[in-house]
Amino acid sequence: MELKRAAAGASAVLIAAVAVPLLVWQLGQTAKSMGSGGNDGWLSKAAVGSYSLTLGGSPVTQAEDSPSSRKNTGIAGRAAPLTAGGLSALDIFCAPQETETHTGREIPTPLPSDEVLGALPYINDESAQDGLITRYTFTDGDSGQFVTLDNGSQVRNCTEYDNDYLLGLSRDKPDLSYDITSEEPLVLIYHTHATESFERTEREHYDSAFSCKTTERDMNIVSVGDEICKSLEDAGISCLHDTLVHDYPSYDAAYDSSRETVKALLDEYPSIKIVLDIHRDGIERDTGERLAPYCEIDGSGAAQIMIIACAGDENGAVPGHLDNFRFACALQEQCELDYPQLCRPLLFDYRFYNQDLSPCALLIEVGSQANSIDEVRHTGRLLGKELGKLMIGQ
Repeated sequence: MELKRAAAGASAVLIAAVAVPLLVWQLGQTAKSMGSGGNDGWLSKAAVGSYSLTLGGSPVTQAEDSPSSRKNTGIAGRAAPLTAGGLSALDIFCAPQETETHTGREIPTPLPSDEVLGALPYINDESAQDGLITRYTFTDGDSGQFVTLDNGSQVRNCTEYDNDYLLGLSRDKPDLSYDITSEEPLVLIYHTHATESFERTEREHYDSAFSCKTTERDMNIVSVGDEICKSLEDAGISCLHDTLVHDYPSYDAAYDSSRETVKALLDEYPSIKIVLDIHRDGIERDTGERLAPYCEIDGSGAAQIMIIACAGDENGAVPGHLDNFRFACALQEQCELDYPQLCRPLLFDYRFYNQDLSPCALLIEVGSQANSIDEVRHTGRLLGKELGKLMIGQ
């Protein structure tokens, strides 16, 4: 019996060894038919796990001869540089692909955040030491996927568009000549996943029993949106912050739900020109170590951000996605101008995220589940300040 089991196991391994590479190859061939650029298609990237949430391998430090115009200074004892060099399938630069699907049920009605404050309480044991938290300063990549913009910031191009073409697009600045004196809102901040939460304090370990989600808005991503809006209002720019909760009690169809909300708000406030869906990333290695994208600005810890511009998905291209890309590059370069370490490389990828609703629609990841609430709030203030400068033309 044991011999039969061993033989059966060996057969299964042999079949997998043949079938899996063939499947990956076939997906890659399908992907190549989706565009004409020099990069691999999105299906082949997905096949080798570039969108995986769990990350393996050891961090790689930046090579001394890296062509990057930015050099990571590091933060002694607290953070280390991390680049794409040497990383392959398990790609720490890339935010996990959202895979939620709508099951055909009625789109859930979002809930006012003030009405569900206690529905999903923040229960996070500060004494727990279940896994390691490491602060990393993400620096530039040096592979062929990375496009270095004129001021040194970078785009990670996961599409079939040619890198030189995208560099040219980044130089074609978007028209942001808005009447900022208007009392009508110009910017909409919202959260498809409003319950995404953070650590209460900067710590070295985390509580694995905590879901990293809460409806307590002083501990979730909504508080980051508050800080963005405050900075915009300080700059004299009217901002609308939608705090409806789309991902509780059900995570399913959250993007469908937020889409309906954004469409209604754009109808009600046609003055809105910029639409930002503010999230946080989730980065965890297969060892259980969680990474907090981190930098120091003005003497205080801040969470790094990643701007995501979408080219489309299996259902087709995002209408106006190149306009969104140009706006994303302008915001990335504005942040680079004042705070060179604030941004991770901008991600241009085959995703959707409702970015067809506005020519200036983006998703922005602020830190990860391992950052402290103070770090991400600090970043929210900085992001709002830089967006305001971009709109004013400073």
